[in-house]
Amino acid sequence: MDIQKIINLTEKYKDLSADRIALSQHIGDTSDERRAVAIQASLRSKLKRKLPSWFEAQVYIPSQLNLEQASSEPTALHKRRFVQKEDILLDLTGGMGVDFWALSSVAQRSIYTEQNEELANATEYNLGKLCKERNIELIHADSMLLLEDLLTKYEPTLIYVDPARREDQKADKRVYALEDCTPSLQELILRIRALQDKAIHTRILAKVSPMLDITHTLRTIDAIKGIHCIALRGEVKEILLEIYPNSNICEEERLQNTRLTAYNIDSQGNELSFSGTLQEEQTAQPNFSSSLGTFLYEPFGSLLKLGLYNLISERLSVSKLHPNSQLYTNTELIEDFPGRKFRILEIIPYESKIIKRLKSEVPKAQITCRNFPLSAEALRKKLKIEDSNEATIVATTLYDGSLVMILCDVLP
Repeated sequence: MDIQKIINLTEKYKDLSADRIALSQHIGDTSDERRAVAIQASLRSKLKRKLPSWFEAQVYIPSQLNLEQASSEPTALHKRRFVQKEDILLDLTGGMGVDFWALSSVAQRSIYTEQNEELANATEYNLGKLCKERNIELIHADSMLLLEDLLTKYEPTLIYVDPARREDQKADKRVYALEDCTPSLQELILRIRALQDKAIHTRILAKVSPMLDITHTLRTIDAIKGIHCIALRGEVKEILLEIYPNSNICEEERLQNTRLTAYNIDSQGNELSFSGTLQEEQTAQPNFSSSLGTFLYEPFGSLLKLGLYNLISERLSVSKLHPNSQLYTNTELIEDFPGRKFRILEIIPYESKIIKRLKSEVPKAQITCRNFPLSAEALRKKLKIEDSNEATIVATTLYDGSLVMILCDVLP
């Protein structure tokens, strides 16, 4: 398929909906071309939100799934911190090339591999626009079949890999292990180690799903040096593993001292981070409060995923509301707290007589539940309150076991 022709047709008919394009027999010479133009039209708004630089470059997207699976622009650019300017980068799972585009902007030389022909062709077209001045090479092949050849030919100092969950794995599993993914990180590490006599000294940056079991990963990957959890506007998007194949760290050392770092990227691209180790978490002495202060804090999803609950309390001098709530309070605002911040307006007991009259006082509100017997949606139905940003209610359990609804203002 002529990709440039598809882009030209997309631009020509940009004012038509995807459905109109799909039904218009005069657009394109074949049904495949018409379908490709319709796909571009249907993805324009999502592409503009997720990858604004790619949208401006008028890139080609083979399918909706390809765009869904790609990193967003902020999370892709975040990964540049793991690249050194003298690096030779080898991307074993190139995909749509978004992470490769970001990483190759730093490395001195970059090699992309992708076994899917349609995706490889699309990426060749797109990177031809986006990476004109870079030293890059694109290879259409199964990287794991050619791994030893790629390693000895290019001698990469940084390998990037994005293992996908195997098709035989249940899609509804809440957490899963690296053994459920392909390519296998364990196999990759062993094959790199087998080439030590050829002076293959590299490190691996692996992007994995937020559903990954952190503790199990620390137990099974003996060369892991760091785990980074990335949230975008509070929502966890991906986990990055830093792996040094030529090192072999004992399990106790990994479990205790591997650096865990949580990041949040806001809508302006600003980042906040918090890091610690499981040993620091285990020895931290959290503060607990039987009463609420002036401010309430809810950590970002990336921090909750890493489980550094007690360390937050100790290091930032905030008190936990309950051992299981993961909500914190104090009397002086922490401007750079790694999470959402609220000013407490009222503490409302969760009692029948109050529930009945709350709707008249707070007809609309955003509701969050933490360590509470009802979900946010169930509580909303019970309170008969409409969803809105006009007010915020945080429902939770206090240290003494009492159930409360905290009415508060969201702080910037």
